[in-house]
Amino acid sequence: MTVHQKKRLEEFVKVCKEKGLKITPQRLAVYEILLRRKDHPTVEEIYEEVKEIYPFVSLATVYRTVETLEELGFIKRVAYWGSSVRYDANIQEHDHLVCVMCGVILDLKADAGCRVPEEVNGFKVLSRSLYIYGVCPSCQKKD
Repeated sequence: MTVHQKKRLEEFVKVCKEKGLKITPQRLAVYEILLRRKDHPTVEEIYEEVKEIYPFVSLATVYRTVETLEELGFIKRVAYWGSSVRYDANIQEHDHLVCVMCGVILDLKADAGCRVPEEVNGFKVLSRSLYIYGVCPSCQKKD
C-alpha cells in the first residue's frame, strides 16, 4: 500500500469515527481493495477478494460497505457495464477508456483543451466525466 493510499485509509477511519460508524476489518478490507485496484471492480469482484481474507463475509455486507463508501465520498460509481456497476477509489476528476468488447475500464487523464462552463442549459455544473469507448489492445488481437 502506498503512502497516499494509507493516508486515504486513515482519513476513512477518522470519518467513520466522526459519523459513529463501526470500523470493522471487513469494511477496511473493502476500501483497501478499492484503493489498490485500478480496474474499476464490481461489488461481486470486491466480494470475491474480501471472501479470501474473511470467508464468512456476506455479499450484502460488501454491498452496504460500498454504498457507505460512496455516500461518504471515498469512491465513485464509474460506469454501468452489463448489469453491474463499477467503482473507483480515484475520486479526482478524470476520464475513462471503456472497451466495448470485454468491458475493461481504464483511467485516462485527458486534456482535450476543453474548458467546462460553470453552467450548461440551465444546469449548474458540479463535475464532468468523459467516457471514450473503443476496443482495447487485447481484444484487437483476438479479432
